[in-house]
Amino acid sequence: MLSTYASRIDHIMTLPFSNTSSDQQPINAKALNKALDHVWTLINQRQVKQAIKACSTFTRDYKSNADGWYANSFLAFQLKNFQLAIESINQSIKIQPDNLQWQLHKAHCLLMSGNANQAQMIIDKLVEHTHTKSEYVDVDFCAELALILNKLSKFDQAEQIYQQAITLLTTTDVKSNNRKAQLCFNLASIQRYLGKLDAAEKTLNLVIQLNKHDYEAYLLRSSLKKQDHDKNHIAELTSLLQAGISHPIGKAQVCYALAKENEDLANYQQSFLDLSLAASTRRQNMQYDIRQDIATIEKITETFDQTLLANAKIDQQAKYQNNEAIFILGLPRTGSTLIERIVSNHTDVHSAGELNNFALQMMAQVKAQVAEKSLTAPTSKSDLVALCQQLDFAKLGQAYIESTRPDTGQTKHFIDKLPLNSLYVGLIHLALPNAKLVHVKRHPLDTCYAIYKQLFTHGYPFSYDLNELAQYYIAHHHLMQHWQKLLPNSLYQIAYEDIVSDVENQAKSLLNFCQLPWQAQCIDFQKNQAASTTASATQVRQGLYQSSKGKWRRYQEQLAPLKAQLEQAGICCD
Repeated sequence: MLSTYASRIDHIMTLPFSNTSSDQQPINAKALNKALDHVWTLINQRQVKQAIKACSTFTRDYKSNADGWYANSFLAFQLKNFQLAIESINQSIKIQPDNLQWQLHKAHCLLMSGNANQAQMIIDKLVEHTHTKSEYVDVDFCAELALILNKLSKFDQAEQIYQQAITLLTTTDVKSNNRKAQLCFNLASIQRYLGKLDAAEKTLNLVIQLNKHDYEAYLLRSSLKKQDHDKNHIAELTSLLQAGISHPIGKAQVCYALAKENEDLANYQQSFLDLSLAASTRRQNMQYDIRQDIATIEKITETFDQTLLANAKIDQQAKYQNNEAIFILGLPRTGSTLIERIVSNHTDVHSAGELNNFALQMMAQVKAQVAEKSLTAPTSKSDLVALCQQLDFAKLGQAYIESTRPDTGQTKHFIDKLPLNSLYVGLIHLALPNAKLVHVKRHPLDTCYAIYKQLFTHGYPFSYDLNELAQYYIAHHHLMQHWQKLLPNSLYQIAYEDIVSDVENQAKSLLNFCQLPWQAQCIDFQKNQAASTTASATQVRQGLYQSSKGKWRRYQEQLAPLKAQLEQAGICCD
């Protein structure tokens, strides 16, 4: 999963750079520029077939024009044909080897194709160039460079480059102010990752000053600290809402911010009213069928059973024996970030964050299998689950580990904290039998309330309706019971409440399961200076606190129908 507040960082688009043609035929200059303008018009208008044809024609007619090859690479990048994108930008670099913009684009292509190591080498050199005067080091260059540094988890450098981009943006027209607001929001997100909460708040105040309609900035600002009666934004947020917000996501963001701040001030009745409006607004503007998710979970339970594990057609020698991965999984908002910070404070462990790598490698293996065996491509999630039982599990495990390089090769072990890896427990065990699987649990109603009050950037569409949330929780609960019964010695369960009540003994047991020697600094996790990109990035720097235990009881009346659903399914909520 992507981090809750990182969506805008992750969705900056590579912009076409200014034309710096290397074609030295004056007689063709007018025709060249006209043809190149036509190419970019088609690309920007998303006329894909015509743009592909125009790019092909241009690079044939003007082989020595670096801008044409860049346009071809840009189009291929947008179409996720990263190999073609790399081949095309290599032509630009061959023609203009000193053009830093071509190098930057190549790094982005390499990163998106999974070649993070090569991308990192290019980026390291480009960062050095930002300290020198260059015609290429402008706002666009710095913004794109900071984006890639963020994707490479180089947050300290990303912060510096975003600040440089903001400094370079000197004009004050409306368009520039909006651009500055965007860059400042990205900077604030990075500052939050790094635990620089005062700096992030100051930066977000500037965002709102530049663009009062940047509703995501209001939400992020409210999340940074616990508000009090002397300092809060309730009047400002209420005024915004009363004035009317036409965009539904913007309205939801302001309502979530209001709910959070009213809860901080113990205005619980109003907080839940704000929260209900926020969640219903979000739910009304998305397409989702809970039945498909439940059917998928049931198919997983049916497919990954004792028979499959016993009949897996790989012997002990053929298994992929890598033991580096520690998967921390379960539902979101259960305390998994707390567990991650404890384990990652160990000198032998690196936290890689919430990785999508396992699911992506699984999909790649399924696609290859379909092509190789001429199978029918899956048309539903249930079809996909059925195909997964025929995968080469050792190959999948190896592909996953290799896909995490070079970031995860720094220590003996690394943490993958994507919550919904819980769907793949059986497959992970088959692919990586020596991996450690840690399931983080929390009181059912505290879990459901914490999920309900969070606006997720991606995923978890079941979280915006209490009835759907209850249905998903029940299905997921049964799935985790299935995994525990199937893999009693391979899946370690730990409860958030137990960690809060007895951190040292719980941490010792957890590290023992992970086959890590005890290190006392693990329970001083609040001193862990590593960046955190999750929704809990603020809370994990506060140390242990009891206030999150039993928080649902403030809303017993509002959560009563959800509680009844869980109890009817046999889930104890007392």
